Amino acid sequence: MELQLSELKSNEGQLTPIDESVSLESISFHDDELEVREELRVTGGAIFTSEEVINVSLDFSTTVIEHCRRCLESIETKIDRHEEIEFRPDMEAEVTSEGNLSIYRYESGSGTIDLLPYIIRFIKLDLEPYPLCREDCKGLCPKCGANLNEEEDHSCEEESEGEAKDPRMEKLAELL
Repeated sequence: MELQLSELKSNEGQLTPIDESVSLESISFHDDELEVREELRVTGGAIFTSEEVINVSLDFSTTVIEHCRRCLESIETKIDRHEEIEFRPDMEAEVTSEGNLSIYRYESGSGTIDLLPYIIRFIKLDLEPYPLCREDCKGLCPKCGANLNEEEDHSCEEESEGEAKDPRMEKLAELL
């Protein structure tokens, strides 16, 4: 999903439409790989100005699958976002903002600007860093791993001292 600078320059002052769909398998977010269920749909337009500034208006949508941090159930997060982006040539800072406008630097000698990394950054802003399937999620049983939301009257047999149900914990259990 690239903006061709030569095309934008040849249409200086005119809107160049953007209408693309991209298949993403996953998005990296806080050491997790989150599944992207729907194609990323991007519409909008870009205008190249006489000052070599590129104004981009984007609407994009997709669905990302997050996982509850307590019970690990899948949570479908619908992303539907509008962003105004401005690319300025050779500015000192790589990124800045003015109100709702995100401003990024681009190299004036480059032939293209890849929009996908910027769009993925905006998608990540809509994701919860600590997603929960519901506010009162009870999580998983620390002994057997059962989902406590599904088993209201769940009870595990208590481990006796010196016994470990998880074989990886046997050496630690011997110390007790």
